[in-house]
Amino acid sequence: MKLHIARLQEAVRRMVEDRGPYWAPDPSDVHLADRVAALREAGGTDTAGRSAAGRYLAEVIVAAVALANSYGIPLQQAFNEASWPADLTEGSLWPERPLPLPQAVARLEAAAAPVRRTLAFDRSDARQGSDPSVVALRRLLPGLLTAAMAGFASHEELTDQLVRLLESTRSMDRAAEESEFDPSRAESVRIIRPVQMETFCPFAQKSVLWGPPAYDEDRSFGDNMKASLPAVRRFLRIQDRDVIDGFVYAFPTRVFGGTFDDLTQLFRDFVEFLHRNLTEAAPAGLDPAIAADPEWFFVLEGEECFISVFAPCYPHDHSRYMNGVEGHFLFMLQPEAAIVRVLTKDDYHPRSEAIRQRFRDGFQRYPLADLEIDRFLLPLRADDPPVRWYELAPTR
Repeated sequence: MKLHIARLQEAVRRMVEDRGPYWAPDPSDVHLADRVAALREAGGTDTAGRSAAGRYLAEVIVAAVALANSYGIPLQQAFNEASWPADLTEGSLWPERPLPLPQAVARLEAAAAPVRRTLAFDRSDARQGSDPSVVALRRLLPGLLTAAMAGFASHEELTDQLVRLLESTRSMDRAAEESEFDPSRAESVRIIRPVQMETFCPFAQKSVLWGPPAYDEDRSFGDNMKASLPAVRRFLRIQDRDVIDGFVYAFPTRVFGGTFDDLTQLFRDFVEFLHRNLTEAAPAGLDPAIAADPEWFFVLEGEECFISVFAPCYPHDHSRYMNGVEGHFLFMLQPEAAIVRVLTKDDYHPRSEAIRQRFRDGFQRYPLADLEIDRFLLPLRADDPPVRWYELAPTR
């Protein structure tokens, strides 16, 4: 069997899709700490101890790979950047004398500690940049994975444990009650997928998106938005290290109505809530006079963000067409950090113009408004004047 990190990553993706987050109900950093502690206790030299240790090592590996999937980290690239072979049968990973298990556990503990610290910081309320010891997961996960692999005598032994572990999940019930919501598997991420696949934007298909918990129609707009804050804050603070391309909100039209006027008012309320809760200007709210300034940009917790609005009321020849998706308004936050990762400052304007030309070539006109704030919610027809949604009074 050819053991390759990219194939393992795809296998774990399928398992999580089929059964739910592997480490449920524990948060990922708690799960890692628990598995390492269990490994330390089971790390005897007898057959039973070695067998249990192999299981725990495999669980650490699967949990680390699932984390990479959640954060959109291509592990083959991360391994290459760390100068580790992506082919897990490579001889350099398997010395003639395997590391004794106690030493392997100590190495694993050292590799897991910064991963847990980064995950805990992402969920915390600490100010961005307040902990200089926090490191990007894409730089940490290869070390964690290779440390766990060091506890095996060979890649054949590792493969056997991984096969048995993945097979064992067939009998697991789908995780129904998770203590940690996984934003990479949000309902809104599923809803927007057809738009991702069909849009003329060349970067959309491979974009990694997060979202909030599904909209609860039994709760108010404000309560639903409050429930989204932990996930969106985590998304924003990640931009300093690992980059997720967008954060998508999905609002059901059966709750808010489906007309363009309904969309406009909802978007005004949406931006007002984010502005009051995620900017230093709170509780002042969005000032239309300031927002209409040519130098204005939407900044949430220190991250400059763009918002793309998609809605079923946009026609087929519109750049914000939903490609058949019905029943929801979609608001996607796109940090500038994610945009300049693919459109560098040197070629930003020519490449962004080239993208708009792709839309025009596909019979979807995509004019560019003069003001940043007029580029979020586009009018129904390309020739219509900008939508002054920010001049409306908030209602929620």
